[in-house]
Amino acid sequence: MRKQIKLSVVALAAFFMVSVSANAQEKVSIGLKTQVNSTFYKYDSESIYSNSSQEIGGSAGAFLKYDFNSWFALQTDLILHYRNSEMENKLTKKKSTLESYDLELPVYAVFQTKLGTGKIFVGLGPYIGYGIQAKTGDVDMYDKDVTGKKPMKQLHYGASAILGYDFGHFQINASYISQNGIGSMKETSPLRRESLGLGIGFSF
Repeated sequence: MRKQIKLSVVALAAFFMVSVSANAQEKVSIGLKTQVNSTFYKYDSESIYSNSSQEIGGSAGAFLKYDFNSWFALQTDLILHYRNSEMENKLTKKKSTLESYDLELPVYAVFQTKLGTGKIFVGLGPYIGYGIQAKTGDVDMYDKDVTGKKPMKQLHYGASAILGYDFGHFQINASYISQNGIGSMKETSPLRRESLGLGIGFSF
């Protein structure tokens, strides 16, 4: 676990260093962001879990944004998430907390306009993610269960959205990601995540 977290931190650092070199170019901005998140899961009929309830987690990472003009930009984030949700086993009715660490890379098409002293923005796009760890009790969600299937897939993708207000070098934002109706790489996952984040960002 420690090794995986260290690798994730190295990835974040590499992303930040590349961003710093790119920042010398006009129209490119970089920054750091942090969030609190709330996560729950959708299920298919094959899942042994049901009744996911939202719990609070945390996220931190960096972003890189390129402004094509005053109203349109592309932005990509590299975010490390800690998420948790209370799950209920539909067979035993036993409840447990599903805790996960994920590294995710969303890419947003951002539309923005001036409002007051800053600008309001909204972004939509896909994301791809990699699960570092996911456990509920002593069950590893990336291992095969008694049916021979993995409850969750480490490599996954979905849709993402962001809404916020930029004061200049400081912003507030809300983000949303969903696998529901989209799934995961190679085959559909019995568990599909939906997560809402609320946070702040600082650009340089």
